[in-house]
Amino acid sequence: MYKFSLIAVLLFSVLVIGCSTSHTLKNVQESLPPDRLDGRAQTAKTVRQGIMAGCIEKGWSCRKIGKGLIEASLTLRHHFAVALISYNADSYDITYKSSENLDYNRKRNTIHRSYNRWVNNLDNAIRKWLAVGTNRQELKAARKRA
Repeated sequence: MYKFSLIAVLLFSVLVIGCSTSHTLKNVQESLPPDRLDGRAQTAKTVRQGIMAGCIEKGWSCRKIGKGLIEASLTLRHHFAVALISYNADSYDITYKSSENLDYNRKRNTIHRSYNRWVNNLDNAIRKWLAVGTNRQELKAARKRA
């Protein structure tokens, strides 16, 4: 009887832990912009344009809120997330700011696993646009596709 109870408790624990939707919050820190395919050096302006194009591609709303600082927000179904993206010519960071319905726990530094996936997808899109380069026409086309 004792063995059966122990096994039942262990199985229940594994099931509860395995089904958790909360994961450790991951920020993107000091990400180095990739080299541009045209050989030109990255500038703060090209990094800003790449960030904005990546945001648009992945459905994030973004706005410049200061020198070297963009606020990006994403609404999917009943989930809402806001991230701050600081940047310069040499690097950029994507940092969690706030959220709704994503089970953020400041004490444990955990959040719904979808947030980390969304930020990872955003980071990949930004890196792609930084490598390709952007101009006003490309940004307008990206907005139309989004």
